[in-house]
Amino acid sequence: MRILHFSLGLPPYRSGGLTKYVTDLMVSQSESGDEVSLLYPGDYTFWRVPKVKIIKDQNYNGILVYKIENPIIVPLRHGVKNPLSITYPKYRLTLKDLEIFYDQIRPDLMHVHTLMGLPEELLNYLKYKGVKILFTTHDYYGLCLKVNFIDQKGLLCDLSDKEKCAICNRNSPDQLFLRLRNSKYLLKYKKRLASNARKLEEPKTNLHEEIIPTQKKIEEYGSLLSHYNRLFEQIDFFHFNSNVTKECYEKHLTPKKSNILPISNANISDNRKIRSINKSLIRIGYIGSMATYKGYPLLKSVLNFLNKKGINNWILQIWGGKLGKEPLCEFIEFKGEFTSSELERVFDQIDLLIVPSIWKETFSFITLEALSFGLPVLVSENVGAKDIVETYDPFFVFQQSKEELQLKLEAILGDPTLIENFNNKICQGSFDYSLKGHVLKLKELYINTINGKNI
Repeated sequence: MRILHFSLGLPPYRSGGLTKYVTDLMVSQSESGDEVSLLYPGDYTFWRVPKVKIIKDQNYNGILVYKIENPIIVPLRHGVKNPLSITYPKYRLTLKDLEIFYDQIRPDLMHVHTLMGLPEELLNYLKYKGVKILFTTHDYYGLCLKVNFIDQKGLLCDLSDKEKCAICNRNSPDQLFLRLRNSKYLLKYKKRLASNARKLEEPKTNLHEEIIPTQKKIEEYGSLLSHYNRLFEQIDFFHFNSNVTKECYEKHLTPKKSNILPISNANISDNRKIRSINKSLIRIGYIGSMATYKGYPLLKSVLNFLNKKGINNWILQIWGGKLGKEPLCEFIEFKGEFTSSELERVFDQIDLLIVPSIWKETFSFITLEALSFGLPVLVSENVGAKDIVETYDPFFVFQQSKEELQLKLEAILGDPTLIENFNNKICQGSFDYSLKGHVLKLKELYINTINGKNI
């Protein structure tokens, strides 16, 4: 099968769960005999007329790689300040560009992983040529311009609305920042840019501030949402990676055909083992960003409350950032960054991982990775990978509220055998989440997409 993937790019230019999934998936597909190509939105030219064109890039592990030079803006999680730059770009791919690109790869199916930087004219042309389109729902971009349905007040939003978007994206960075942020030439400054970018993610609007966007600006966002709706309408098959994602998308769209299939990556294999814990001091782990929408402030608040209540048979380890102690709580330690090859070492220092996401997290690789090592995970109902947690022990899924998390942790810390029992259930249950198995199941979705079947 000839498969064309559209994604954000390859490491080290891009990182994160989406990039990891796409990269590992493409390599596995290529190794199994498929003809695999990748197209991604590339750099911007600052020194000449920014004509849009598709350029052949360096091959990657047997995968043909192409990039779009001077693509429409890729906002990542920063939002869109100028909707017209996407709905009415100054330059587009020409019919000749599209014909040349198509003739080079002639795909049977296009697997789209993001709408960011995706030219509408490319999707239209491939549909005209009879190419089927499958879309994997890694995030909510296209429905939510800030990706995660967290509004300017830091609250969970359930609208895909032009006026709300005009308010929410009011403080988004301008195009120059995004072009610099997406430049390969500034790759060595990626960590510094990412640090500045994280500051932009946090809500800055005063809760009492009244923001009234102009009607002109509201209509611009309406046109942009309509643009993405047209792209969604071109998709033949929606691959939802969780029930959470499916429910969220179906509030706003009516997919032609769809199915739920958990995702995987090359790190996922069956490493389950029986774990022993020290019941007098439970090592709780949190891995990831400190951003509010990820739930860390909520977790910290609940644990501080339990500490004041006299429940202090715990310590919280935070992995993935700085080193040191939490100034206001001696029970919280920052353990620093780690690599994927060090996952087992990290998990061996944790008795219970907590993923307290406030946003409707489409999956959560860290949850599946922990389960693959037999590590119990307590997740909020907003975490897509709760589907997998529930197959082992539904008790370890909590309703997204401070009160519910508090009750669950009180029960667990009061009876640590709950953790041991969960570990036993993980080890005794089935584990069918390897990348190899995922690729086989995804191939079935591809075939059904090409044949126009729903499953």
